[in-house]
Amino acid sequence: MGLNAALQVPTTAERPRDNGFALVGSRCGQCGAAAFPARAVCHRCGTAAPAEHTFAATGVLLTYTTVHVPRPGLPAPYTLGQIALDDGGPMVFGQVRTDGDEPEAGMAVQVRIGETPRYWFVPERFAG
Repeated sequence: MGLNAALQVPTTAERPRDNGFALVGSRCGQCGAAAFPARAVCHRCGTAAPAEHTFAATGVLLTYTTVHVPRPGLPAPYTLGQIALDDGGPMVFGQVRTDGDEPEAGMAVQVRIGETPRYWFVPERFAG
Protein backbone atom coordinates (compact mmCIF):
# COMPACT_ATOMS: atom_id res chain seq x y z
CA MET A 1 0.00 0.00 0.00
CA GLY A 2 1.55 3.30 -1.05
CA LEU A 3 1.16 6.73 0.45
CA ASN A 4 -1.80 7.31 -1.87
CA ALA A 5 -3.78 5.23 0.63
CA ALA A 6 -3.24 7.99 3.20
CA LEU A 7 -5.11 10.38 0.91
CA GLN A 8 -8.19 8.18 1.22
CA VAL A 9 -8.26 8.35 5.02
CA PRO A 10 -10.83 10.75 6.51
CA THR A 11 -9.44 14.01 7.89
CA THR A 12 -8.53 14.20 11.56
CA ALA A 13 -11.76 16.06 12.34
CA GLU A 14 -13.80 13.30 10.66
CA ARG A 15 -12.11 10.36 12.43
CA PRO A 16 -13.59 9.04 15.67
CA ARG A 17 -11.74 9.99 18.87
CA ASP A 18 -13.77 7.77 21.16
CA ASN A 19 -16.39 5.03 21.09
CA GLY A 20 -18.34 6.26 24.12
CA PHE A 21 -16.20 4.22 26.54
CA ALA A 22 -12.57 4.55 25.47
CA LEU A 23 -10.27 6.65 23.28
CA VAL A 24 -9.91 5.64 19.62
CA GLY A 25 -6.74 6.31 17.67
CA SER A 26 -4.52 4.32 15.35
CA ARG A 27 -1.95 1.55 15.61
CA CYS A 28 0.49 0.77 12.81
CA GLY A 29 0.39 -2.82 11.58
CA GLN A 30 4.00 -2.53 10.42
CA CYS A 31 5.84 -1.23 13.51
CA GLY A 32 3.14 -1.18 16.22
CA ALA A 33 3.32 2.58 16.88
CA ALA A 34 0.18 4.00 18.49
CA ALA A 35 -1.21 7.51 18.01
CA PHE A 36 -4.03 9.59 19.43
CA PRO A 37 -5.80 11.08 17.63
CA ALA A 38 -5.52 8.67 14.70
CA ARG A 39 -3.02 9.45 11.95
CA ALA A 40 -3.19 8.96 8.19
CA VAL A 41 0.52 7.99 8.12
CA CYS A 42 2.51 6.25 10.86
CA HIS A 43 4.69 8.78 12.66
CA ARG A 44 7.39 6.17 13.30
CA CYS A 45 7.83 4.23 10.04
CA GLY A 46 5.79 6.15 7.46
CA THR A 47 3.36 3.35 6.64
CA ALA A 48 0.17 4.71 5.12
CA ALA A 49 -3.22 4.32 6.77
CA PRO A 50 -2.51 2.71 10.17
CA ALA A 51 -5.50 0.74 11.48
CA GLU A 52 -8.11 2.32 13.73
CA HIS A 53 -7.57 1.10 17.28
CA THR A 54 -9.56 1.38 20.51
CA PHE A 55 -7.21 1.89 23.44
CA ALA A 56 -7.58 0.71 27.03
CA ALA A 57 -9.94 2.83 29.13
CA THR A 58 -7.47 2.64 32.04
CA GLY A 59 -3.98 3.91 32.61
CA VAL A 60 -1.52 5.43 35.05
CA LEU A 61 -1.07 9.12 35.83
CA LEU A 62 2.60 9.87 35.13
CA THR A 63 2.73 13.56 35.96
CA TYR A 64 0.31 16.44 36.44
CA THR A 65 0.03 20.16 36.94
CA THR A 66 -2.70 22.38 38.37
CA VAL A 67 -3.71 25.28 36.16
CA HIS A 68 -4.55 28.44 38.10
CA VAL A 69 -4.70 30.87 35.14
CA PRO A 70 -7.13 29.18 32.75
CA ARG A 71 -7.86 29.63 29.12
CA PRO A 72 -11.06 31.60 28.47
CA GLY A 73 -14.22 29.68 29.31
CA LEU A 74 -12.68 27.22 31.76
CA PRO A 75 -13.07 27.70 35.49
CA ALA A 76 -9.81 27.47 37.45
CA PRO A 77 -8.19 25.70 39.08
CA TYR A 78 -8.15 22.45 37.13
CA THR A 79 -5.60 19.67 36.77
CA LEU A 80 -4.00 18.43 33.55
CA GLY A 81 -2.17 15.12 33.48
CA GLN A 82 -0.02 12.90 31.30
CA ILE A 83 -1.41 9.36 31.22
CA ALA A 84 0.21 6.11 30.02
CA LEU A 85 -2.62 3.88 28.81
CA ASP A 86 -2.52 0.29 30.08
CA ASP A 87 -2.38 -1.42 26.69
CA GLY A 88 0.79 0.26 25.50
CA GLY A 89 -1.18 2.96 23.74
CA PRO A 90 0.15 6.47 23.27
CA MET A 91 0.80 8.92 26.07
CA VAL A 92 -2.29 11.10 26.29
CA PHE A 93 -2.90 14.39 28.00
CA GLY A 94 -6.15 15.42 29.56
CA GLN A 95 -7.98 16.88 32.47
CA VAL A 96 -7.79 14.87 35.71
CA ARG A 97 -10.80 15.22 37.99
CA THR A 98 -10.30 14.08 41.57
CA ASP A 99 -13.24 15.74 43.41
CA GLY A 100 -10.88 17.90 45.45
CA ASP A 101 -8.36 15.19 46.37
CA GLU A 102 -4.73 15.81 45.45
CA PRO A 103 -3.75 13.64 42.46
CA GLU A 104 -0.73 11.37 42.84
CA ALA A 105 1.78 10.36 40.20
CA GLY A 106 1.46 6.61 39.73
CA MET A 107 -2.24 6.43 40.57
CA ALA A 108 -4.52 4.33 38.38
CA VAL A 109 -6.99 6.35 36.31
CA GLN A 110 -9.89 5.63 33.99
CA VAL A 111 -11.08 7.65 30.99
CA ARG A 112 -14.51 9.28 30.96
CA ILE A 113 -16.13 10.42 27.71
CA GLY A 114 -18.39 13.47 27.49
CA GLU A 115 -19.16 16.59 25.52
CA THR A 116 -16.94 19.33 27.01
CA PRO A 117 -14.22 18.42 27.48
CA ARG A 118 -14.48 15.48 25.08
CA TYR A 119 -12.65 13.22 27.53
CA TRP A 120 -11.09 13.40 31.00
CA PHE A 121 -9.63 11.03 33.58
CA VAL A 122 -10.73 10.06 37.08
CA PRO A 123 -8.96 7.93 39.69
CA GLU A 124 -10.08 4.31 39.38
CA ARG A 125 -11.44 4.45 42.93
CA PHE A 126 -14.03 7.00 41.62
CA ALA A 127 -14.79 5.00 38.49
CA GLY A 128 -17.15 2.47 40.06
